[in-house]
Amino acid sequence: MLKIVYAGTPEFALPCLKKINESDMEILAVLTQPDRPAGRGMKIKESPIKKYAKDKQLLYFQPEKIDEEFTKSIKELRPDVLIVAAYGIILPKHFIDIFPKKAFNIHASILPKWRGAAPIQRAIMHGDNQIGVTIMEVVEKLDAGNIFLIKSFDRDPNKTSGDYFEILANDGADLMMQHLNNIQLGLPIESIAQVEEEVTYAKKISKSEAYLNLENKAESIVNMVMALNPFPISRISFRQKEVKIFHAELTNISSIENQPGSINLSEDLLVSTGDFYIKINSIQVSGGQMLTGKEFIKNYQLKTAEKFSNV
Repeated sequence: MLKIVYAGTPEFALPCLKKINESDMEILAVLTQPDRPAGRGMKIKESPIKKYAKDKQLLYFQPEKIDEEFTKSIKELRPDVLIVAAYGIILPKHFIDIFPKKAFNIHASILPKWRGAAPIQRAIMHGDNQIGVTIMEVVEKLDAGNIFLIKSFDRDPNKTSGDYFEILANDGADLMMQHLNNIQLGLPIESIAQVEEEVTYAKKISKSEAYLNLENKAESIVNMVMALNPFPISRISFRQKEVKIFHAELTNISSIENQPGSINLSEDLLVSTGDFYIKINSIQVSGGQMLTGKEFIKNYQLKTAEKFSNV
């Protein structure tokens, strides 16, 4: 029976923890980030992983950092393997080295592309045709370990980052269980080194990226909208109020003869960009409720002369 230490923090890390806990493997300890302020009221919140560990009466720890003393306390549990999924705290070599059957991570990209904090968002933002998840060895250098398993597939342009967080969390959990079962059965396990020349980095998403430029090309704008949902949500301006755009799609209607932000009053909410109109499917004016494009046209009694603008 494999003895496992599991390190993860957000919702993305839950499916794998659940699958391991429901298997014949043993979870010796769960590591998750300390409780932190979150949301509008900035109230202290427990991570989804901590909530699950408490509910299932699993031993859990919330270290601010992984020091030598903490490493010693985990080593005393005599674990076989470490599993990591969006933990968010750097793991030093002295900690990684205590696991005789190594440490493995679920990373939500097709490595070596999009190492780092926001792989799903960056893949969508850059219009990648494929999206996927990788099982890799944890090493000191960020997301640089050998690759064991990858699942990839064509990206659906109608799916947001939020949709793919859920899809890839489940796919990653299935891949990790396949990998752990292979280890437990003593099967030969092959890996390949990452090609350093193909590495790209997915830096953390900042709130300042939410502000769209309607002069950009339609495809770029739609990719931004889909990438930045659920955080921080793309924004433009309407009637001097900030507007959030949650979902949009491309059209083949040219808008070159119209100013960016101009509205095409068809059945749908069509907004001009640097080249084509985009169709806005989900929108919310500051202080208002979330509406479909059709509801927005009706509720705000749009006039042809009106337009959206950059914030």
